[in-house]
Amino acid sequence: MKSRFFIILLLLAAVLQILQSQSSSKKPLNHDVYDGWKRVSGESISNNGKWVVFTTEPQEGDAQLSIYNVDFKSTELIPRGVNGKITQNSDFVVFSIKPFYADVKKLKIAKKKEDDLPKDSLGIFSLGTRSLTKIPRVKSFKLPEKGSGWVAYQLEKELPDTTKKGKRNIEKKADDMDPADEDTPKKDEKGTTIVLRNLLTNREYTFPFGSEYAFSKNGRRFIVSTTGNDSTIKAGVMTLNTGKGLSDTMTLVADTLLSGKGKYKGVVCDEEGTQAAFVADRDTSKSKQRYYSLYYWSEGKKGAELVADTLTPGLPTKWLISENGRIYFSRNGQRLFFGTAPVPMPEDTTMNDEETAKLDVWNWRDPYLQPQQLKNLDNEKKRSYTAAIQIKKREFVQLATLDMPTVTVGRDGDADVALGVSDMPYRQLVSWDASYRDVYIVDPSTGSAKKVVTKTRGNPTLSPAVQYVAWYAEEDSCWRTYSIRKETIADITANVPYPIFNELNDVPDEPPPYGMMGWTKDDKDVLVYDKHDIWKLDPDGKKQPENVTKGKGRKEQLRFRYVRLDPDEKFINPDAPVLLDEFSMPDKSSGFAALKLGEDKPPKTLVMQPYDYSNPQKADQADKLILTKSNFRECPDLYVTDMSMVPFEKISDVNPQQKEYLWGTVELMTWIAADGKPIEGLLYKPENFDAKKKYPLISYFYERNSDGLHRYIPPAPSASTVNISLFVSRGYVVFVPDIRYQIGYPGKSAYDCVIPGIMKLVGQGFIDSSKIAIQGQSWGGYQVAYLVAHSTMFAAAGSGAPVSNMTSAYGGIRWESGMSRMFQYEHTQSRIGGTLWEKPLLYIENSALFRAPDITTPLLMMHNDADGAVPWYQGIELFTALRRLGKPVWMLTYNGEAHNLAQRKNRKDLSVRMLQFFDHYLMGQPAPVWMTKGIPAIVKGKTRGYELEK
Repeated sequence: MKSRFFIILLLLAAVLQILQSQSSSKKPLNHDVYDGWKRVSGESISNNGKWVVFTTEPQEGDAQLSIYNVDFKSTELIPRGVNGKITQNSDFVVFSIKPFYADVKKLKIAKKKEDDLPKDSLGIFSLGTRSLTKIPRVKSFKLPEKGSGWVAYQLEKELPDTTKKGKRNIEKKADDMDPADEDTPKKDEKGTTIVLRNLLTNREYTFPFGSEYAFSKNGRRFIVSTTGNDSTIKAGVMTLNTGKGLSDTMTLVADTLLSGKGKYKGVVCDEEGTQAAFVADRDTSKSKQRYYSLYYWSEGKKGAELVADTLTPGLPTKWLISENGRIYFSRNGQRLFFGTAPVPMPEDTTMNDEETAKLDVWNWRDPYLQPQQLKNLDNEKKRSYTAAIQIKKREFVQLATLDMPTVTVGRDGDADVALGVSDMPYRQLVSWDASYRDVYIVDPSTGSAKKVVTKTRGNPTLSPAVQYVAWYAEEDSCWRTYSIRKETIADITANVPYPIFNELNDVPDEPPPYGMMGWTKDDKDVLVYDKHDIWKLDPDGKKQPENVTKGKGRKEQLRFRYVRLDPDEKFINPDAPVLLDEFSMPDKSSGFAALKLGEDKPPKTLVMQPYDYSNPQKADQADKLILTKSNFRECPDLYVTDMSMVPFEKISDVNPQQKEYLWGTVELMTWIAADGKPIEGLLYKPENFDAKKKYPLISYFYERNSDGLHRYIPPAPSASTVNISLFVSRGYVVFVPDIRYQIGYPGKSAYDCVIPGIMKLVGQGFIDSSKIAIQGQSWGGYQVAYLVAHSTMFAAAGSGAPVSNMTSAYGGIRWESGMSRMFQYEHTQSRIGGTLWEKPLLYIENSALFRAPDITTPLLMMHNDADGAVPWYQGIELFTALRRLGKPVWMLTYNGEAHNLAQRKNRKDLSVRMLQFFDHYLMGQPAPVWMTKGIPAIVKGKTRGYELEK
């Protein structure tokens, strides 16, 4: 017995030694690992559940398409394959094949033109024969949504023929351009070849100079428009009956619906493939104002019929058929919808650039501020208003109007009821309050409208059976319905005993709802969420609400939410089991549960683990699901399972290299905030953490992040914030506290939550109190600026895009949207809860700029000159104040970048500088040249200044 015990001890010691050896051989993460770190993307499962397609995509480099056989557990790999689509019959995979990344990058560095770069190819993989067909230079492809047997694709421009003698390829340099060329109108861009391919027979039908193409939903008809070449091939619209052409012996003949000089746009078919429509401009004059006409075709007709133009009865005076409106058929094919618009104001030819001032006129009566108008100008120029043709009678009906710009007809266009929505009377309010709208019931056969709701903040929708309009009335914190038949409004959540709005709301505005799950068949019931559970409600508000999850969520501190497995689902079947997402609030575990709405039983947990799961995708004709599963230590890999969620079969391994690197752990932490209430946060520790050692600490924060306990954080170049995996791997402890806010005191609220959490960590003995830093971006950057103005405990701080002066920021513009910034201080994130003239002291008290002399912490800022969310001058105000006061401060301004960095080269640069900055102050590393000497404008672009001072 003693000898057996001794052997076990020896084995345990050996295992421990191996683990320690493996850990000691691991490397810390560095900036070189980013490009090769991969992710799963574009995953889908075949309708028969036998095939899974996904792309393994590096951050930078060549992707790989995987085609996985579920039965045989084998994989076909397609180098550089992306965007894989499985046909409806589960017999082919169609995808794009990218050119080699290195080749494209090399040519871009050499400043080659876009047309000279390598182009994508089309890949067609037969799942039956395992054969691969490649077609070069394909710019796009389409498959029928519900049909099979066909693929259509469009080729890139033909390469110039350089083999013919006597031809020279002469490029005009900018200096050699004739100034008159700038005023010469460019000829209309000609289309490129569109090909319709039979996947079973490989027979192809080619349409030269193609511009647009589409299948009917069932795949039984194909329609294409062409530009022609102004000589041998005419422009026009053609269609083929693809439902007849699947055999090897039948050759399809295209029907020409309309042809001749002109532009043809918006080609569509109805769902059954028996009708088609498009708009065309066939005016051969050179008039600047173009007028389009709507054409309609039905099976059996020889050509398309003009059904609407500027002379159509019912079209408003001085309106036209819009070339930009969406054209579509109702589901039953009895209505044709399209867009109309007012004729634009003609240009005044007497006004010229030499004599006409260029200015924006701001008028206090304008619905939107000038910057918002200018930001939306292109959309406004293309705005159209929904109209319809009753096909059988050829009757035109104008549905949307200038005063009611949005109209939606129920049941995918089939219903005799439409919903109209208008925000027109309330547009000014978005600058300082919120969005409001009026709601109308519209008769699709006449266009007549009746207002049924005035000035609600809700977003109304029609129920599936079109018996009700439903919306969440934020102004009264309740769900409401309007009965179309009874013409009555009901508060349907009045008797729900718990809040159906966000219980943690801490902004000075009405709380948002937890959401609506959906409707049961025939609009019998509507299902909504509270914080934990799901409630079944009578849409007339007369019956008592029923908790269909039987209170299990609130009792066990769980959260249940519906998982929609059928993207075409219109209503929820009360007799069929449904899948729920299940989340544990205490430990942040997640999983799935099964619930049958018609049974008096709580949800049955199927799986519950300390992981994050993606939304499952289900095979249409089989009990098979795919989803990703991950936590902080395990990257999101793809799994196959079924509705029982047992077992999980892992089918990808996208980052096997992770085991070569030091990683870390994460745990949920609780402490008492300054308001005396407990609050949560996340604590990330390095691998092989030793509580007897002293570690440097970085605290990153925004608002609430603790629910992301099991979130995987791949090492990646930073858009604005510290990459937690990188810093933990390199020996930092990272603390991510939640923040609970008091209206009017957002800065103090951050202080009251963050500082006590840090002090608790210091008290545990493993944090070096002289090596503590904080970092945040945007709202987090604001809070960092506030904290360094009120505390001297930090050795360094990083503040990205901070608001440093609320008094000047309040009246500014969010340039990415053109909106005034007032609303966010009065009602949303900035949480002051009043105007600058109502609460001036709160604006000053919450602004770091007014305490700049008290700041002693070395501060690294990033604020970009194209920031459209927080004005660049906010960073400048703080930087110039600290610079004048002789405080150590740096500001990184990436030219042309917005709020968060988009260009990868800039993200990589920020990652290097941020790590160097914190390494210097927290790890004792030498400072880089850009910190000690700066980078003068005269050497900008010639040196990075990364070199460390000796």
